Amino acid sequence: MKAFFFDRDGTLIVNKHYLSTTTGIKFVECAFAVLYEIQRRGYHIFIITNQSGIKRGYLSRPRVEEIHREILLRLKQEKIEIKEIYYCDHHPNERCSCRKPEGYFLKTAIRRFDIDPSSSFVVGDKHDDILLGRKFGFKTIFLTHDVKQELVPFADFCVTNLCSIFEIL
Repeated sequence: MKAFFFDRDGTLIVNKHYLSTTTGIKFVECAFAVLYEIQRRGYHIFIITNQSGIKRGYLSRPRVEEIHREILLRLKQEKIEIKEIYYCDHHPNERCSCRKPEGYFLKTAIRRFDIDPSSSFVVGDKHDDILLGRKFGFKTIFLTHDVKQELVPFADFCVTNLCSIFEIL
């Protein structure tokens, strides 16, 4: 199976400082169009996100899960299926195996869904997203948000916004 793994905040939805309500969910420009086209081309779509706001006391696990249900609902309305949303609720200092760039969730998805890393992608706007993909042989797409692309040579592809993924597909 070929797949795309997306970071959540700053990649698929607008990054809010510890998003804690469903009313704060705003998809980035082209998110629906890009996800729909990726799905149409036979890729399965996943989300992997670090949500340390739980351990920091900004929101609860049930609230994160409510936000994820709302994201899935809005995507389903656009005929987009997300296979799974994986999230790490640990604080960065805990050094767990599920916080990006560690690979617990990616390894789990590879085994559970028989994913071929060599024909799959990891997309994100942080260094840890790209490190995660590179560790497991995925192609990586770094969403630079207009940062000079020469500053991020570690990704296979660099785009300034999600709409630019169409140039890679």
